[in-house]
Amino acid sequence: MTTNKPISLNLIGNRGFLFNGNDYLTLRTEHRIVGNLIGCDVNNPRSTAIGGLPAIFSPIEVRFLVEKGFAVIRNTSDLKQPPTEEISQQYSKFLDNQLQEQREILRKRKISELQDNLEKIVQGKRKKLLKSGLREEDINLDSGKILQEEIDKIPELQLENLLIQTPTEHPFPRMREETRETQELPEFQEEEELKYQVFCDLWEKGNFLTSGSTFGGDFLIYPSDPLIVHASQVVHVLKESQMDTRKFISCNRLCVGVKKSCVFAYREPSGSIAYLTSQWEGNF
Repeated sequence: MTTNKPISLNLIGNRGFLFNGNDYLTLRTEHRIVGNLIGCDVNNPRSTAIGGLPAIFSPIEVRFLVEKGFAVIRNTSDLKQPPTEEISQQYSKFLDNQLQEQREILRKRKISELQDNLEKIVQGKRKKLLKSGLREEDINLDSGKILQEEIDKIPELQLENLLIQTPTEHPFPRMREETRETQELPEFQEEEELKYQVFCDLWEKGNFLTSGSTFGGDFLIYPSDPLIVHASQVVHVLKESQMDTRKFISCNRLCVGVKKSCVFAYREPSGSIAYLTSQWEGNF
């Protein structure tokens, strides 16, 4: 289902950051913009195979998203100012609510563990009483009473032990509404203008595009989502159609090693983007 509402991006260090999972899925599934997940996977934080939020987007991707109307850049300068008294009170209430929620969850978990181990606890107390010299017939242990005594011993979670929650967007609605749209776009280097034109042209042809730096190129072309298929082509953007022979050979040799086609993109005198595709045939 296509949405007409633009996604909000945060511009940090000339790159776009996205912290909302639903928004990222929208950009990826509806607009074929992949970016790069640089966070940890929530369910497997020690794994480096799959990244998690936030997603980071290159200056080229950010400019493309904004000019296409798929995204807007938020001006968050107000959030850099010292918090007002109202915001400080909201934050204190936010922390208190988190503390109460975690206390309740921790207490329920501890009670469940005590109930599961109640029989062992009763047996342990019985052994202690027997060691102290009491006879078996004199020992009368009430499981319900013992359980309640153990529950009463559960310590209350303190603020300094609170698990830190990282919100994916500003937790206070009023402050979230005050962040404004801005026309500020990432700064481009001179050579990135041509790369941007190539990126737009390849996207219009229905491709998924990611950075090609891993294979020595500018872009990687995917016929479908990169999670499903491997890249089919490595794109090298040239300032002019003429190319050094050694560069041509080295680029092709690298592509042969990773089983991909090598594509050279350049601007023709008419201003349109032209492509030269080479592929190793195995003949001399």
